[in-house]
Amino acid sequence: MKKFTLHASALAAVTAAVCPPGHGQTQTQSTLSTIEVTASRSGGATLGLDAANGTGSRLGLSARETPASVSTLGSADMAERSLTRAQDAAVRLPGVSEAPAPGNGGTSLVARGFAGHNSVAQMVDGTRLIVASGTITYPFSSWPLEAVEVLRGPASVLYGDGAIGAAVNYVTKQPRFDRRQGEAFLSAGSYGAVQGGIGLRGPLSDTVAYSVYADAEQGDGYRRDMAYKRQNLSAAVTLRPNRDLHVTLSLDAGHNDDAHYFGTPLRNGQLDERLRRTSFNVDDALAVYNDRMWRARVEYQAAPGVRLRNETYYLTSKRHWRNAEAYAFNGAGPLVNRGDYLEILHDQEQLGNRFDAVVDGHVAGLANRFVAGFDWYRSKLLHSSNAPYGGGSVVDPFDFAPGRFISPVPTLPGRRAVLQTGALFAEDVLDLTPSWKLVAGLRRDSMDFDNQDLRSGVALTKSYSPVTGRLGAIWAVTPQLSLYGQYGTGTDPLSGALALPNGSTSYDLTKGRQLEAGAKGSIPAMRGEWSAALYKIEKRNILSRDADNPNITLQIGQQSSTGVELAFAAEPLRGWTVDANLALLRARYDDFNEVVAGKAVSRGGNTPSGVPQRTANLWTGYRFLPQWQAGLGARHVGLRQSNTANTSNLPSYTLFDAALSYQYSSSLSLTLALKNLADRDYALSGSGGARWLMGAPRTAQLTARSSF
Repeated sequence: MKKFTLHASALAAVTAAVCPPGHGQTQTQSTLSTIEVTASRSGGATLGLDAANGTGSRLGLSARETPASVSTLGSADMAERSLTRAQDAAVRLPGVSEAPAPGNGGTSLVARGFAGHNSVAQMVDGTRLIVASGTITYPFSSWPLEAVEVLRGPASVLYGDGAIGAAVNYVTKQPRFDRRQGEAFLSAGSYGAVQGGIGLRGPLSDTVAYSVYADAEQGDGYRRDMAYKRQNLSAAVTLRPNRDLHVTLSLDAGHNDDAHYFGTPLRNGQLDERLRRTSFNVDDALAVYNDRMWRARVEYQAAPGVRLRNETYYLTSKRHWRNAEAYAFNGAGPLVNRGDYLEILHDQEQLGNRFDAVVDGHVAGLANRFVAGFDWYRSKLLHSSNAPYGGGSVVDPFDFAPGRFISPVPTLPGRRAVLQTGALFAEDVLDLTPSWKLVAGLRRDSMDFDNQDLRSGVALTKSYSPVTGRLGAIWAVTPQLSLYGQYGTGTDPLSGALALPNGSTSYDLTKGRQLEAGAKGSIPAMRGEWSAALYKIEKRNILSRDADNPNITLQIGQQSSTGVELAFAAEPLRGWTVDANLALLRARYDDFNEVVAGKAVSRGGNTPSGVPQRTANLWTGYRFLPQWQAGLGARHVGLRQSNTANTSNLPSYTLFDAALSYQYSSSLSLTLALKNLADRDYALSGSGGARWLMGAPRTAQLTARSSF
């Protein structure tokens, strides 16, 4: 598989950050307003309530004006906390946790009681990454990101199928015309970790601006099979021949030669302390991902109050796994049985176009903004494998000989899948009074799926036509306090966008609905902001066994979640900042049966697998001298069930991090970060009480950052 390397000739585009003007009295403005995101933390900690948030809607609303739960973590916060992985930023936001595995790209997230790529969508600058076989492998680096934004709750009305839990948007740094900016970093840490990156952006002339952010990292890992090498590039060029027209071409790309660690086996459901740093994969294991995203965006102010936006994109993902993935103790003895010798290749591509028109005007004398457009994409997957995944071996964990990959079956193309989707969507915000806004959205998708088994020759087709929407209102009680309510719907696939559940065309998409109420406010005396949300989500039409005939699978099941989310950011004293959030939920299977020993057994009342019902994050920083700042963080993830019977679980954990920064000069800073201060053993994910994927031990990282 060809590796991705960084070349200066690869400079192309990352989309210019152009958005509509603020709603209300400025709505007739004829020029496009540019989103300006700065790295400054002056003025206190913030939840970004008054910043434009393009993830919560296409209407140019701020988070305070959006009747939904939207959160942001900016690049300055990521740097302060030494968060170098994109998903590590997402899980610091309210109610979001992780469920990584090498098979899902290590990127799977959980939100509001729903787990995995089928329920938590991930995007780059609003462009949706279509899931193939439960896997997404890009983005992985936080270096080119301006911010990570999360819209919690059903987001299908904006982004289509597969977003009942949340939508996570990774916002890249954009070209800028106002000034030149350069930044770089170099870090070294525990277990041979080395990382560095450079970023440049600014004008080339009055009509051309550019940005390029590149980084690379490598490390030996904290156990055998955890060495990795990664390279990442995000580049863009923006043309503005006049004040009304912006054209941006972009390339985002990454090569990831990832770790080969697939978990640690448990003995009678318990971790053997002697094996906490071991791994059991074969010597020639592979987990290699290559991703490319080419985009062209055009934004045009066609007339006063009328803006047109169009984005055309082409994505490719090439992935290759070759591993022994299953490990279990051999009875009561010390030996470990290895199985599931899998070799899998993904050759995926996605071509799409998204267009919308934004119209500012009046309805019955009331200020109104209306957005309408269409979204079209065609995603193709060629899935190759050595199914039915034979091979096996027995190893001694205390005298380990890794051996080589073996398979009695050759790796051949097995399945070709094509999903073509066309969608019409619309959103509207109406200013009922100076303090009341009514926000509505509607989307209709037409989805055609073709699946061909290349070995048997069987071809199956399936069509879906979901309609999703949301209706919400927000009331600005005072300039410091807003209250909102919302009803929204969404859909999820049963087994991934590019797969058929149980190889059958009999099933439809699952359907979800949510009621949410909340409040958002400011605390001027503490230079702070807060938010609170209360919600209930029901997801219907999940697969369940017929109670009368367990051999029959019906689409009759249901699961739900009810929860509350709280967030707070403030500067109680000059130089002391606090950023904290808490999520409490009750997730349950309401109606769900599965087969045990030939009989249908109800799992009603049980908690879905992989879902923590308690999560919390805290970060506090204190600038105790003009050039020094200390930071301390805590992250708690509650107990998660590891099977639907709830007979085994992943223990809860709380991790503590710390950072000490020294501002050597206005352009150079040094930061020493310590992660997992207590050196705690904890499980990130697991399967049925047999194997845990363990998290990182205590690590140290020294980083130098420069601006120029």
